[in-house]
Amino acid sequence: MLCIEGREMNQLEIETYARSLYGRIGEARVLRRIEIDAGNWKAQANMCHHNASALYLYDDRYTPVRGWFYFDLPGLGYVKFVSHSAVKTPDGETVDITPKPSAATQDYPFLEGNLSEDEYQYLVEECGCGEINLPVGNNA
Repeated sequence: MLCIEGREMNQLEIETYARSLYGRIGEARVLRRIEIDAGNWKAQANMCHHNASALYLYDDRYTPVRGWFYFDLPGLGYVKFVSHSAVKTPDGETVDITPKPSAATQDYPFLEGNLSEDEYQYLVEECGCGEINLPVGNNA
């Protein structure tokens, strides 16, 4: 879906991707949060991408799942997608292994990104799109 052949994505491509996410928000779900015993390693708050990758390196039965937390902000006229990584367990369940920050008041729905690892990393890290705001409703 996203071209990563040595060029930056333009705003239209990012918006098109965000609209495809928005079209799938019915798939978003709050993930079960679990703690994994991985020897001396422990998942750290606010380090979801690292946590998913590190657990996979420790035990490749746990596969990183890259995606987005979904925030519905109707009063502001937009929705927000915030990059987040979870893991798929050996049983096939997608779970959140990153400890909940103490300031977080609730858990938010997670939507898989449906991008390759390279595409997701390019979008989030290289393009700096860790958050995507998409106007909806009358502001769209």
